[in-house]
Amino acid sequence: MDHESFPTTDSEESTRRKFMKQSAAATAGMALVGAGAGTATAQDDGVLDSADESWGALIFANNFHPEARFAIVSDVVEWTPNYGDIQDSWFTDYNTYHIRWLNSGEIVPLFISEDTNLGQFNEDLGYIPEPEEGQNWPQVFEMNQEWTPFSDNQRLITVNANPISDEVAQSILQHDDWWQSG
Repeated sequence: MDHESFPTTDSEESTRRKFMKQSAAATAGMALVGAGAGTATAQDDGVLDSADESWGALIFANNFHPEARFAIVSDVVEWTPNYGDIQDSWFTDYNTYHIRWLNSGEIVPLFISEDTNLGQFNEDLGYIPEPEEGQNWPQVFEMNQEWTPFSDNQRLITVNANPISDEVAQSILQHDDWWQSG
């Protein structure tokens, strides 16, 4: 007979509960520290660190690239996933857009929170332009590093993104011509 087949004693059970509580508290504490660290360092990379400018979205886990930059290259697309345990009702608070990852050129769907003010998609240009007057390039966003699973679905994750500064966006886009018309 091995140790696992013996019933646990009160002191073993108490130790196990204490360990689980301490582990849960440590995990929660690390999550809070990690979330704060991401916000505190955001400005260093040219990302605007205002909490008001961060917005939430869902993305397929295999399409997620932490800290990668992207542009929104479609207006709202009338499509929601329809497979397995994904239910349309989960997507009632999200709009589907297509984004272009600037590091790879890959275009993937992103389900952006419905209350997010992204700006107006320009059909002639094929992207959401930078909102500042006189700017003629796409608005560029950066995906945050942190993510959480979406409900109990393994294929979708919840993410946050922020617009990046004009200077950083310009330096990225000057070496790429997909967005330039004509």
